Amino acid sequence: MAGDVDRALSAYVQDLIASGALAPGPAERAFRAVRRHRFVQHWYRLEAQGLQATWEHVPFNREDPKPKDLAEVYSNTSLVTKLAGFVPTASSSEPALVSLMLDILDVRRGMRVLEIGTGTGYNAALLAELVGTPSLVTTIEIQEDIAAAARNVLADEGYASLRVVQGDGVYGFPEGGPYDRIEATVGCSDLSPCWLRQLAPDGQILLPLQHGHLHPLILIEPSALEPQHAVGRWVGHSSFMAIQGAMAWANPWQDYILRGIPRDGERRRVSSVSFPNVAKGAHPLSSAQHRAFNFFLTLSSRELWQTNEGYGLADPGGRASALITGEKIKILQRPGAEACGDRLADRLVDLLELWEQYGRPAPEAYRIEFVPKAEIPDLEAVRDPQWVIERIHFWEIIRLCSPAH
Repeated sequence: MAGDVDRALSAYVQDLIASGALAPGPAERAFRAVRRHRFVQHWYRLEAQGLQATWEHVPFNREDPKPKDLAEVYSNTSLVTKLAGFVPTASSSEPALVSLMLDILDVRRGMRVLEIGTGTGYNAALLAELVGTPSLVTTIEIQEDIAAAARNVLADEGYASLRVVQGDGVYGFPEGGPYDRIEATVGCSDLSPCWLRQLAPDGQILLPLQHGHLHPLILIEPSALEPQHAVGRWVGHSSFMAIQGAMAWANPWQDYILRGIPRDGERRRVSSVSFPNVAKGAHPLSSAQHRAFNFFLTLSSRELWQTNEGYGLADPGGRASALITGEKIKILQRPGAEACGDRLADRLVDLLELWEQYGRPAPEAYRIEFVPKAEIPDLEAVRDPQWVIERIHFWEIIRLCSPAH
């Protein structure tokens, strides 16, 4: 059995390196040292049959694992470990994303680190390997059973001094700070003021921050001018389960669509709309540009909608949607909602043209500032295009920098 584990772990690390997801060095050594299979006792596999999807429970004996189960654990796959009805509430995240976030944070030996969202405890163990001393790592988990299981397995795996706190991560844990790095491994509705207060002056926070239906990774630092403010920038993309507790939030995009778009059998497909200023048969967006335009849409419209077919805009009452697919703009609408479908398609084309006028900016081109809600942000003096998102604790001010800046 030990041989099977060693082979599976070695192949897992080599595959991550070969794909570019894991760089040789400290992170590689951490991935080799932490045995992922020890952190799961079961998981749920999503099975799809036509339009129906169900979760299949997969039992797992970590003391005597079967080779086929080891192959799944030691693959670049997220493992859902707890459900609330149909909705996942705990998991071991996709290893490539775990590695990316650790690389962005540049966690080094001797640093104090706070993790929001313990899950299985696997990521906390990787952090402990990187900082060199498990007691420098604090991880917070709101679900009591998940926290207890992670605490037990971390102790069994040699990380007994790593602090596992059961509670609401929004409040942080000041006793373990100040932290050089704070990493959230859940999709967040906002930046918590507590995290900012518990951060070292030169520390960084990595936040999967809700924008539309995804969680762009935003790297945040305290403002050099205003201690209660923060500045950030887009550093990657992700999709996480939503945070629970005091910062759980019906975000402005999801809250705006009051009624779900009807199923295929309840709607009529209308001829696709031609893209502006594009040769016949061509698509205005390369595969790499879809994410950039999708991010721009999250700033520009609350009517955002996303399906397996594509992304775009939807009527809040569920009468119609206009989606950018891999081939065209497709309008889907109920009978009698033709004007609504046309409006959404026109709006989508207008926003595409505006994005083109701005130079087709990638998410990295935006500057982000977090201003406490108690203050009125100063927007008058800025000439660059800007957007303001009202969050729970902060105004998120996003500015598209001109080349001169």
